[in-house]
Amino acid sequence: MNRAVVFDLGSVLADPAPLYPRIGQILGVAPEQVAEVVWIHRRPYDQGLPDRDYWRRTLDELDLTVDLEDCLPRLVAADLETWSVIRPAAQAILVDLRQNGVPTAILSNAPLSFAQAAGGFAYSALVDQAFYSAELGLAKPDPAIYHHVETALGLAPDQIWFVDDRSENVDAAIDLGWHVHQWVDDASTRAWLIEAGFLTS
Repeated sequence: MNRAVVFDLGSVLADPAPLYPRIGQILGVAPEQVAEVVWIHRRPYDQGLPDRDYWRRTLDELDLTVDLEDCLPRLVAADLETWSVIRPAAQAILVDLRQNGVPTAILSNAPLSFAQAAGGFAYSALVDQAFYSAELGLAKPDPAIYHHVETALGLAPDQIWFVDDRSENVDAAIDLGWHVHQWVDDASTRAWLIEAGFLTS
């Protein structure tokens, strides 16, 4: 099949909500406080900023004085745990695509610690390839990361169907000629894939 479906990870496959209470419990702050700061420095983290530097910046945003060396392994583990499991409905979509012989991939902005661990997560067996920003030194919505995926998949832009929840990532893919669905929920994603002929109703 000279087509492929490419999925973002956060929100599209995995629910980010558990991240906030997990980090809050480690740091002794409310989940709402974590939600306000955890994304501020995430882009450089997703482009290769070391774990220690990202979490130091995030702790500074919270104005917390804690022993970073003591809590860093737990912070990194909590972050990994959040993205290590995908929702059952999202997993069902990947399983059905695989059963239909549809090539699939993940394209996600993610830190290096995650990229190095992701191959051991159960859902990795359900996709043919995975592209994580920190490993590439590129992040969505930079067109270069989309071109990298095209080359790696050996496909033209109009042979790629892409699901992402963020408008800037969706718009960049549209500009390159990819077929794009902005994620709202699993049901609408499944309906879009049925309409494209990848799945049956």
